[in-house]
Amino acid sequence: MDHHKNPAYFLRKAGKISQLGNGKHLNLMGQIFSGKDHRIYLLGNPVIFWGCLGLTFVFIIAYAIDTVKSRRGLRNNKYWRAYKDRMFSAGWWLFLGWMLHYFPFWPMTRVLYFHHYFPAFLFSAMLSGVVLDYILTWCCISVPEQFSLIVFQGCIAAIFAVLCWSFYLFYPLSYGMYGPSSMEEGSLWRNIKWMESWDL
Repeated sequence: MDHHKNPAYFLRKAGKISQLGNGKHLNLMGQIFSGKDHRIYLLGNPVIFWGCLGLTFVFIIAYAIDTVKSRRGLRNNKYWRAYKDRMFSAGWWLFLGWMLHYFPFWPMTRVLYFHHYFPAFLFSAMLSGVVLDYILTWCCISVPEQFSLIVFQGCIAAIFAVLCWSFYLFYPLSYGMYGPSSMEEGSLWRNIKWMESWDL
């Protein structure tokens, strides 16, 4: 069916329900779930959502770099090589799971909601854990041994701090919002409206 005649490609004013092309899969747009005194707005935590998406690309880049190095005959410590083989193997299975739960929605011409993307996001989050472990391990072995524990603890503390900060900043998305919307003066939610397309 021609997408110009398909209502799924158009926005409904209440809730802005849209097809995949409008950006819910990239967290560019949310969906109003409840618009009364206590408002619920379906939107992923952008720090987590975009962080996982970015780490998915980091995984692909890391694999490409490792493949080029291997073909040029650059040798690695056998333990580091075994670790990378395990990491890339696990990562590719998770990446496959992400693709199988994400790309089937592209050819659909129906209205898509956030729950259509949650299974794919779960695989993306698990892949992010694998990639972060790889980055932390690489950082630790790249510094002198006496500093590796400090680097590891510092990186873990930084990741934990970012996660706590992002939860503190965006907790209203989980627990609901009240008062004036982010478009009105004096709104408590203006500081978390990072994009104009978010109707907080």
